[in-house]
Amino acid sequence: MILILGFLFTVIIYAAINAVAGFIGVLLDPWSLLLILVSLIFFMVVTKSGAIIGKYISASFKKKYPYTLAELEGLAAALKNTIKVILGVGVFGFITFAVVSLGHIGAPERLGPSIATILTSLTYSAALSFFVFSPLQVWAENKINALRVGK
Repeated sequence: MILILGFLFTVIIYAAINAVAGFIGVLLDPWSLLLILVSLIFFMVVTKSGAIIGKYISASFKKKYPYTLAELEGLAAALKNTIKVILGVGVFGFITFAVVSLGHIGAPERLGPSIATILTSLTYSAALSFFVFSPLQVWAENKINALRVGK
């Protein structure tokens, strides 16, 4: 949980610095962000992975929660699936926005923002998967290994 809060804190600081510099419009693309977040929320609601990750988030607020081996294995598998979905949605956004930007090839003033949208969809999906969900998966796998060695 601390990793997620740390990541969000870093994003907020980064956005504040860019707002001062005047580049907030380049970094925060609402269409890419909407694509990634809506897909992630839909995946979490529809699949069993969302329930498992939600249980982990609620348990992380309790001190010294005793995780079982089955819970940790389920969490690691759910996080692995979530990472795959987020990266897949990022690639889907990349391809979709690339097709849209090719429609603006005749208008150079609209081509630049379209290309920025392409890259931000990949950036958001990579940031979520590698900076939020991958460390959680590594944590769960380390806990699994510690429990197996302890037996």
